Amino acid sequence: MREFVRRRFGITLGRSSCRNYLHRLGFVLKRPKKRLLNADAERRASFVRQYALLWAAARAAGAKIFFVDEAHFYADADLRGKWVLKGEPALVDSTSPRWGEKASYYSAVCLETGEVEALELEENSSAETSARFLQHLRATHPEPLIVIWDNGPAHGGDALRAYLTTRPAAAPGPPASLQPRLQCR
Repeated sequence: MREFVRRRFGITLGRSSCRNYLHRLGFVLKRPKKRLLNADAERRASFVRQYALLWAAARAAGAKIFFVDEAHFYADADLRGKWVLKGEPALVDSTSPRWGEKASYYSAVCLETGEVEALELEENSSAETSARFLQHLRATHPEPLIVIWDNGPAHGGDALRAYLTTRPAAAPGPPASLQPRLQCR
């Protein structure tokens, strides 16, 4: 703003003067919110209807529904932006480790009971780590389970399919009425 006024009118304003003029004109400083341009209200309504039916069937069968995904944590603040001159890089000093050194976890949340399960990932997520997390979830929850997660590449693959197709005798899978998949994208 200061640069625009200087170039356009040949006047150099202080930061506080610029801020005061913006306030007088009715502007306020706000953190921007994302508008979900790809959000599809019809698909969301369909998911909500399917989830209500799934929840009713799970309740009748004594099953728990868990929403599962990976979580990655960094030691850096998430900067929304930085003012720099055009053509200059927007660099910020960081003490955070590189991408491969982040703290990563699988986590599962049951919305109905509030239960949370977590398992630290010591490598990148894959079909093998997804299968290990499902084994962990099964070990702590013997009742029928329904797992809902996104279509990430780690949520498919041979190791996961192998785990899902071999059922131990002590842990029967959910009834056929609970096996249809919800599509979450």
